[in-house]
Amino acid sequence: MAGLVGWFGGKNTHSPWIYSFIPKEIDTYIEPFSGSFPIYFNEDFSHVKNIVFNDTNKFQVNLMQCSKQYDLFLSEIDLSFKPGGTLYCDKFDISDIKKYYRDLFTEIKDPKKSDFYDNLNFQIPDFERGVIYAFMITSSFNACFARGAGFSGFTKTNKLKLTTLINKLQSPKYREKLDNLNFILNEDFESIFNQFDSPNSFFYCDPPYKRRNYEKGTHNIDYGSQTSFGESGHERLRDILYKTKSKWILSYYWFPELEEWFPKSKYRWESKEFFRSSSSFSENKTEKGIELLIMNF
Repeated sequence: MAGLVGWFGGKNTHSPWIYSFIPKEIDTYIEPFSGSFPIYFNEDFSHVKNIVFNDTNKFQVNLMQCSKQYDLFLSEIDLSFKPGGTLYCDKFDISDIKKYYRDLFTEIKDPKKSDFYDNLNFQIPDFERGVIYAFMITSSFNACFARGAGFSGFTKTNKLKLTTLINKLQSPKYREKLDNLNFILNEDFESIFNQFDSPNSFFYCDPPYKRRNYEKGTHNIDYGSQTSFGESGHERLRDILYKTKSKWILSYYWFPELEEWFPKSKYRWESKEFFRSSSSFSENKTEKGIELLIMNF
């Protein structure tokens, strides 16, 4: 299995390794920065009473809420491909079909032509918006934010990548996972800690990584990007983790402050080398990065 949709910087390939450190004697599993939620979808959480999905990306949260009502969402997707629907295409030649959906993707992401990504005035679940966002994120190169990415919406067998999501929503395994998802929230991460922090809870924290270049040995390393989180976000998360009652694991790439914030004499550090998703943008397709896990137990 994998997350419902792709997610740049997601943890599909890391999932078994991260899961091996997660305590099994917990009542509640929480991800304050859930994204596509791959660890939950990939691994066995049948023993956990409460599963909490949270993200500040309202479109992603809406997609998850729509997906939880999978029959209604599948009906909405089906309607969108019929005449008058958002995804309806009257072309027959595959090259024309690909051009049609590429043009649609380009138009929706262009702020001069569409306010889709700027208009956050909607109630969750909004199935129509869920369909559009599902098309956009499955069509975006490397599952990046569409406004900064090119179109990559077809599989090697010339099917829309949205079909992969449709298949997952029809799958009994994914439906069971969605049925067992207790909370789907669109809140600041501090609010999530305030609500669910307890000795029987576990937080897996995969925040936006710092966007910086540091010289470490002979390698110049880029630590990812999501500038909206900002320096203050990292510091606020640090302070919250200091005082939490729950067990937690924090994912990061290395940056200088980490060893000061979470000294190895007090916190457990684990690391593993992985191929980096960001290398897809570079000529070096074999670039690796060191994923760090820092934990308080």
